[in-house]
Amino acid sequence: MVQLVFSLILGACNFIIHEKKQTGENILRGKYPVVSKITKILETVLRVNITEYLWREALEEHKVVADEFDGIPYYRFVKKVGILEKGSVIAGSDIIFNFPRIARILQLENGIKMTFAKPFYVEEKVDGYNVRIAKIEDTVLAFTRGSYVCPFSTDRLVNFFNIEKFFTENPNLIICGEIAGPGNPYNREFPSYVTDDVEFFAFDIRVKNTNREVRTEERYRLFDKYRIPTVTRYGKYASSKSDREKIKRNLKELNEKGCEGIVLKPTDSAEKTVKYVTLDSCHRDMKVTSSLMMETPAEFFTQRIVRAVFYLLEHEIPLDDGILKKTGESLMQPIFESVRKAIQEEMIGVEFEVKLNKKQNVKKLFDHFRKCKVDVIVNSQRKTGKYWHVKFQRRCFPTYEIIQKYWNGLSHFD
Repeated sequence: MVQLVFSLILGACNFIIHEKKQTGENILRGKYPVVSKITKILETVLRVNITEYLWREALEEHKVVADEFDGIPYYRFVKKVGILEKGSVIAGSDIIFNFPRIARILQLENGIKMTFAKPFYVEEKVDGYNVRIAKIEDTVLAFTRGSYVCPFSTDRLVNFFNIEKFFTENPNLIICGEIAGPGNPYNREFPSYVTDDVEFFAFDIRVKNTNREVRTEERYRLFDKYRIPTVTRYGKYASSKSDREKIKRNLKELNEKGCEGIVLKPTDSAEKTVKYVTLDSCHRDMKVTSSLMMETPAEFFTQRIVRAVFYLLEHEIPLDDGILKKTGESLMQPIFESVRKAIQEEMIGVEFEVKLNKKQNVKKLFDHFRKCKVDVIVNSQRKTGKYWHVKFQRRCFPTYEIIQKYWNGLSHFD
């Protein structure tokens, strides 16, 4: 034990010396944690078997990046370190594990039969962006998949549910959910039933300092107790033929409503969670992304075409002129418009309008974009009612530049 404490103290001193060489006077200005906080970080990472040497190496190689929000320092994992995957966060003594990736099935009936021997729950998969909500020190923050604190999401949390009550009574829990709607700063696609502004849809609760999720029954109880809005819950099913048919009927309704799909969650922890998406989701993904086809990996489109074909065949939908027309329009029309704009020297961009509660979070949102290397320009900013309304454009310069070079005669090998 004495040797361990000595090692931590020595490690902290070495860490400070290294950081001062790298950042000069920033330590004195308070940009990075002071000695006691550095020691706390080393104690924290040691709990998940990340040694002082491995931690220092991760910082030097920029696998972990120091960041802060409203004076709260935290560390973002941009690459895997030990058992902590990309997207994980450490803030003081708190560890927030990354949100795990979910496997996809392409054939619903066979996927269910292969995945589940025990009953499972079915929930809607909402088309939005993923956040993990946790209380850090005395502030409730919303973290993105990429481990950033999202200023927009954090600002709007108070509009979704009573965050103070939940996190005062459950400080060691993390609420995971999707933010979706026409007033979000990231996505142009969202469920048809979200019409006026962003909404929050919780789908998971996880435990701080572990990679463990709260069991579905307890999660539902907490959601209902604290009146937290959730994704649509379809209930518990078995892998029987009759239950598979019920799920297919639910999917038909979701597809007709323009929804993304479903997530199937096991009751047996030995089995895995899987997701399945609708035909309409495939078309929307292609339509919203093909305007940037020049900088999007080809497999993005290949995967969605294959998913669409599987859906058509399994659900016995004919490949008629309507499907072919919709697929062609989803792929061709947006990129046609991008090329037309670029050759006329008109910047390719996407317009957004968002609402925030606090004026200071407007600046933080655009600082966040700059940090993420997203090129945006503000078109307008005004206070109307209780919200600050902000219009901005996300400029797609790489696609614009590539198109112009090719139009001007650049040759390339493909």
